[in-house]
Amino acid sequence: MRSLSSILRACAKGRFAVCGSFAAALALTPTGAAAQSESASFDARAALIEPLTITKLADLDFGDIIGSSGGTIVLTPDALATCTASAGLVQTNQCQPAVFGGSASFNQRVRIRRPVGNTITLTGPGDDMTVTDITINGSPSLRRVRSNPNWERFRIDTLDGTFIFRVGGTLNVNPNQGPGLYTGTFEIRIDYQ
Repeated sequence: MRSLSSILRACAKGRFAVCGSFAAALALTPTGAAAQSESASFDARAALIEPLTITKLADLDFGDIIGSSGGTIVLTPDALATCTASAGLVQTNQCQPAVFGGSASFNQRVRIRRPVGNTITLTGPGDDMTVTDITINGSPSLRRVRSNPNWERFRIDTLDGTFIFRVGGTLNVNPNQGPGLYTGTFEIRIDYQ
């Protein structure tokens, strides 16, 4: 039986993505008895989105999970995402929905397909885990028109036609899940109509 202090990390990668955590380096440089200087360096990036394409901007990341009883972590696909752990699990560190961007025309319709089977499989040092109940949120740049088990249909609400949507879901943690990093990939399909 694993102890409650075992930590596992779960994240899913959008197609052609690299799963990792944002890293910041802090350097302390002493320059004499009375003064110290601090500097920090951060990674910077920009995404240029071609019209009628889709670009991955961030990976789905459930953060660190502590517990051995099994349960679920529900990650909302909101701009200010939350992760809610069921009894017996503790979720730490920031959770992050997958974020994708696209570009078309104002008021154009787009269909976004969930991963096949509405499931993502995460593999790691222990038993596989699944992410189920995949949810897609395009607010505020996309207005939901219709939904079915496979597709979400939206209308682009931004005048310049650029939009962002986020993907969340429910991570299913097995009882006595082995600690370690669990990763998986999934594909999001978008149809511009």
